[in-house]
Amino acid sequence: MIGKRFDRAIMVSVAGAWLALAMTGCANVGHQGAQGDAASVPGAANAAATAGPSASANTPAVAGANEASPLKKAPPLVYRVKRGDTLARIAQRHHCSVGQLQAWNGLKASSRLKRGQVLRVASPETVQAVNAAAAAAKATAATSSVSAAQASVADGAAAGSSSAAQASAGPSAAEAREVAQQTMRHANGVALAWPAGGRVVEAFQPGETRGIEIGGKPGDPVRAAADGKVMYAGTGLNSYGSLIIVQHNRDFLTAYSHNRKLLVKTGDIVRQGQQIAEMGDQNNSRVSVGFELRRDGKPIDPMPYLPQGRG
Repeated sequence: MIGKRFDRAIMVSVAGAWLALAMTGCANVGHQGAQGDAASVPGAANAAATAGPSASANTPAVAGANEASPLKKAPPLVYRVKRGDTLARIAQRHHCSVGQLQAWNGLKASSRLKRGQVLRVASPETVQAVNAAAAAAKATAATSSVSAAQASVADGAAAGSSSAAQASAGPSAAEAREVAQQTMRHANGVALAWPAGGRVVEAFQPGETRGIEIGGKPGDPVRAAADGKVMYAGTGLNSYGSLIIVQHNRDFLTAYSHNRKLLVKTGDIVRQGQQIAEMGDQNNSRVSVGFELRRDGKPIDPMPYLPQGRG
């Protein structure tokens, strides 16, 4: 069974995906003005529509970029009104509409801007995504860019000599880009393949278990059930041994626990059927892989999504 700590780990693992989507929204990084560093989003911002002398804007910085490319700043969340500013000018600068600015800040059409007034210039969804990603960056490298994911695939292929060499080949650079884009899209379902070749030794029971267990022998291959991005690979949750979480799209992810050895790492792009681990019995009473399917963070029965005729 996967407990509350695992629930929190899954929410952290998807924060990178939230950030990637948020970065394409109203607050566009590539067009942000010359603003200062970091501040948290203020509480309710009061009104306004014309202004006086200025103070500098605050923008939070989000950690977590790869060494091979320049660090990217998060989109600005707030803006401090300067002399001569109007809502139309601020909206144009931050690539959103006047109506959005009014809605995010509780402004009326007759409101007047005041110098030094702090305005929200990002949607609540963007604020939530940036803050979640900033927290996640302290514990995981899940906010790696697509190019970082491609580099990690190449690194993993070069570093994995013995057991990793036995795993099926990882995706090409073009495939990695396609899969990475897929993880940021919404989907109504996911077509899974069996992650292991053994029998189902424990079935899904709502409220009691959060997945199924598939038995086997030590070292049996554990394979990705569908294309996706590895959002977590490690042993930080002791009750579950070596754990892998793979994000398939914005709605579905799978988890694989109790592995003897991990063959992928956080940020890797994997294809369906690619070996990602060796089966084991870490923190478990038998050799098996604990397999979970989650939709919007909630565990669901994976059997209807798997090819029938087994179990």
